[in-house]
Amino acid sequence: MTSPKNSKEALNEYIKCRHDPTYFMNTYAAITHPTKGIIPFDLWDFQTRCVEEFIKYRFNVILKSRQMGISTLTAGYIAWMMRFYKEKNILIVATKAGVAKNIIAKIKIIYSNLPDFLKPELVTDNQQEVKLTNGSVCKAIPTSEDAGRSEALSLLVIDEAAFVKWADKIWTAAYPTLATGGSAIVLSTPNGVGNFFHKCYSEAER
Repeated sequence: MTSPKNSKEALNEYIKCRHDPTYFMNTYAAITHPTKGIIPFDLWDFQTRCVEEFIKYRFNVILKSRQMGISTLTAGYIAWMMRFYKEKNILIVATKAGVAKNIIAKIKIIYSNLPDFLKPELVTDNQQEVKLTNGSVCKAIPTSEDAGRSEALSLLVIDEAAFVKWADKIWTAAYPTLATGGSAIVLSTPNGVGNFFHKCYSEAER
């Protein structure tokens, strides 16, 4: 979609984006394709349903297969939340630093390709953290036993949770920081039974 022609159109588009993350992603977000390069983020139906669940429920657990675009979708949701809401504190925990940094990279691709009237100003911009002038910040860290402890979180993302060492301890440490209304997205491909993610998913099904 082309940029708005005047300030009234820009304001209307801003309001639409703020109230509807799927509209924001479908209309203005861009992602990286392995062979096509930068392309528009055209959400599939199941991705749209995921975003609706993110809005409706505080805690979401996703059993995914590879190449479904769930990590990219999560990055888009984070980019929307940070851009349109002040003072959001978001933490991404992943199996290792490279995986965590990959989500940060996806967020920065979205921001760098937004039209000028939506493009945010970054005050921190590195491989592990993005912070905007509105106070919203996203940090990405590899797994550790005390990850998330003492953080007042708006959103906690545990990526590939079935493979994250100490995932149960991370959740126990982080859960109290979500007590003021924060939310969580726990996503993973399967990795056997009995681990934190398997228990979390099975309990959600019940």
